[in-house]
Amino acid sequence: MEGTFHTEQNKKEKMKTRISKLTSGSALIAIAALTVALSFASAQAADENQSSAPTIRGVWRTMVTPVDCQTGGQLVPPFPGLFTFHRGGTMSEYGISPSIGQTPALRSPGHGVWKHEGGPNFSFTFTHYRYDANGVFVGSNKITAALVLGASGDEFTTSSTIEIFDANDNLVGTGCATAAGTRFE
Repeated sequence: MEGTFHTEQNKKEKMKTRISKLTSGSALIAIAALTVALSFASAQAADENQSSAPTIRGVWRTMVTPVDCQTGGQLVPPFPGLFTFHRGGTMSEYGISPSIGQTPALRSPGHGVWKHEGGPNFSFTFTHYRYDANGVFVGSNKITAALVLGASGDEFTTSSTIEIFDANDNLVGTGCATAAGTRFE
């Protein structure tokens, strides 16, 4: 009888240990889930607080002017474009300059990244591909710019440098441009 008692008592103790482990494991999972949820809520609140600061996120109509890098003088007539600054720091761009022979078939849209440098100052870099009249890839352009957001938050100006690469990614030329943008609403 005594052996049976110890066996029953051992079973009860093992069961208590299992229940205790399950309870501890469940508590750890609950704490981990709560920590993740609080971190997410904190990140959302920080993002909402940042949204009250000036931002370039959104769609912009632009007027781009190619200029002489030394004198700043206009080289060809300005041309319209579109910039889209996405949440998370990516951007899309499109603009065709007929005065230098561009057509939609000869140039891809631009894709790149942007960041807030502080106050009204931002920077961005994007690239687009170039093709010849037969659709053969001939190279790419890389545009790097400093952007100043206007006081209203609905206009900006940029100063850009352009690097021109051939199909083998060799730098074959440079250029400069300015742009003025207004928020598309």
